[in-house]
Amino acid sequence: MATLVASKAVQPLATRALASAVSYVVIYGVTFAFFAPPATQMVASGHAGLDAASVSFALLLMAALTVTFGATTFGYLVGWRVESDVRQLRMSQTRGSVEFASLGTLLALATAGVFLLIVTGGTGITLSLTGAATLGLVVPGMVAALCTRSVVEHVAAAKRDMLATSLSALVVIVLVNYLIVGSLPPLAELPQLFGL
Repeated sequence: MATLVASKAVQPLATRALASAVSYVVIYGVTFAFFAPPATQMVASGHAGLDAASVSFALLLMAALTVTFGATTFGYLVGWRVESDVRQLRMSQTRGSVEFASLGTLLALATAGVFLLIVTGGTGITLSLTGAATLGLVVPGMVAALCTRSVVEHVAAAKRDMLATSLSALVVIVLVNYLIVGSLPPLAELPQLFGL
């Protein structure tokens, strides 16, 4: 027990922030992979042809942007701030977890809102689009926001765990971006996909 407390005290703040970022990316990506098929099926049930392809592509693109840039940046910056405040005793561990989860939930809701704004263009939002945004963007963001702080201690505790989680985050980013390539229609259909 004394060794655990001592290792926690000497962990650099940057290490804990990096552990937050890579953990957030892995949790988000794995959750998205689980919920992406039903989310894209919801899109297909509410749209047909190129509309379904463009909306599915937009959903995957938003998820890929979130995993690649949003989750990494959010996990590191918010993780840094929360860890710093906890370390300086400006907030408790519990309050830090609540703040991280709250901000992560807001990020997930904002991402879903941007997706809905892009695909509807100001027209009516359908139930299938709302369901797809919820399953594909909100649920993964909330799960990552709620679970990240509980694994940071373990990930940051050993270099081996940090390396394994970092490599896992890189694999998640590559695979989610690969989904976009797989969802692109043939080049001849791209102008129609983007409404040109």
